[in-house]
Amino acid sequence: MPPAREEVLKAISWKGKRVLDAGCGTGELAYRIARRGAEFVHGVDFSKEAIAVAVRHYSSANLVYACADLGTVREKFDVIVSLGTLEHMDNPFACLRALKAMLKPDGQIIVTCPNWTNPRGYMLLTLWYLFRARITLADLHYFTPIEFIGWARKLNMTLSWRTVDQDWAHGEKLIADLTRRLPNVMRDSKLPTTEARIKEFIAWVARHVLPLEKDAPHTGAIGVYHLRKT
Repeated sequence: MPPAREEVLKAISWKGKRVLDAGCGTGELAYRIARRGAEFVHGVDFSKEAIAVAVRHYSSANLVYACADLGTVREKFDVIVSLGTLEHMDNPFACLRALKAMLKPDGQIIVTCPNWTNPRGYMLLTLWYLFRARITLADLHYFTPIEFIGWARKLNMTLSWRTVDQDWAHGEKLIADLTRRLPNVMRDSKLPTTEARIKEFIAWVARHVLPLEKDAPHTGAIGVYHLRKT
């Protein structure tokens, strides 16, 4: 299981909770929450294909899936989880505000997003901001904890956060990611370079960046944000 999902699962006790998984995908997280003693889990996603997989492989008596818009959900929940969704939304703050409205008085929201305050982020966002090179295929936003600190204040919610998957941010997984990603980014953006120069750059990163980097609260590749109603 990806590190971010593991982090979400251990964030709280799920026993007796009524939970909404907004953007549940193929249902693995919703299923694991249900198995950890949640009273009820509602998994919602836009994709009919994903919901079909969820129903087929991740069913439980206390778990219901729906291919639907969140606006059709009328119930209030103890906990809402949403993994890897906000970076794809036109107005992510409006989405968070809508999720808050679906919480019970003492409810909480747990979301994850890619985090860019690390060597991987600095390198790729340099290409994006200076050259508008498409560094990802689907992300509309490049979040850091700074956005969530501001959003929590606007929503009058308390926030705790951490980042995970340090290896992807500044470890061997970073080297594999750059090796796969950079040639495509440079080619698609028509930026002048050669395969040899890309390899030379990645070798420099492997030799000079990885040995000196240390894990810090903000340096993982995925941010995990826990907002609680006050």
